[in-house]
Amino acid sequence: MKKKILAFIVAGIILSFLSPGQARSEQTQKLRLVTTIFPLTELVRAVSADRTEIFQLIPTSAEIHTFQLRPGDLKTLVEADLLICVGGHLEPWLAKVEKTLVKKKTRKISFFDYLNSINYQGLRPGDPHLWLDLEADRLFIKRLSEELIALDPSGAESYKSRSQELVDKLMALDQAYQKSLSRCSQKDLIIAGHQAFGYLASRYGLQQIALTGSNPEAQPSPQRLQEIVKMIRSRRLTAIFCESSTPPAYAQAIARETGVKLYELSTGVNLTRSEIEIKIGFLELMKRNLDILKKGLSCE
Repeated sequence: MKKKILAFIVAGIILSFLSPGQARSEQTQKLRLVTTIFPLTELVRAVSADRTEIFQLIPTSAEIHTFQLRPGDLKTLVEADLLICVGGHLEPWLAKVEKTLVKKKTRKISFFDYLNSINYQGLRPGDPHLWLDLEADRLFIKRLSEELIALDPSGAESYKSRSQELVDKLMALDQAYQKSLSRCSQKDLIIAGHQAFGYLASRYGLQQIALTGSNPEAQPSPQRLQEIVKMIRSRRLTAIFCESSTPPAYAQAIARETGVKLYELSTGVNLTRSEIEIKIGFLELMKRNLDILKKGLSCE
């Protein structure tokens, strides 16, 4: 009896010295993936299915630009097999833990760095909202599939087939955007906020005109507000847009001043309460954005 008890104690000590990843792998046989934002989580889940455990660092109800790592997040990062982030200065707090992750040999995919490494022509330095470019998303999926296969060769066929299925969906949606937005009578995408839709506008022949620059916390000057009002009137525009997750005070003020209609677009990151409740997906949000753009820009 004493020998059995001693054996259990020794086994417990050995397990305690195993890395968290080793103990978890032996128990679940699943890869542990950490993503930073909702769009990445959705794309990763579509490819990896039930072969992985996915942990999203930034809650969909949180503001991405002001997010700070919580005490438990470091443990989550250290235990990860693969970290998937946007890069491009969107997650500056990751720099604080990079050295730790390197020591633990955590693999990493930076969306921005990958596109930069392959000289993607649509890359916009200074604009981290690259998941709104559906072509960039397709390239990211292929890179993700390669990394998952390297980590989990036995799941190669599943990763390949699921990634191809997702690429096909993204391509179909991309083509729908191109076809619909090529027929818009209004090409000016007036954003009553910061420059969050530059990738979308650039890919589909629209001109993004925002109240403020890349800083989401910036406040527009009275002069800038008047410039937008004058532009709307002189160009006889009929619609302005704002992010669905941000206070629409400036957008509402401009709409009242000019008589144009106000529409809400989603970046797919900071979801509203109702969107969270119905568990809306990233591709569904992008399809809804297209419907809103078609209506607001008069795309007949």
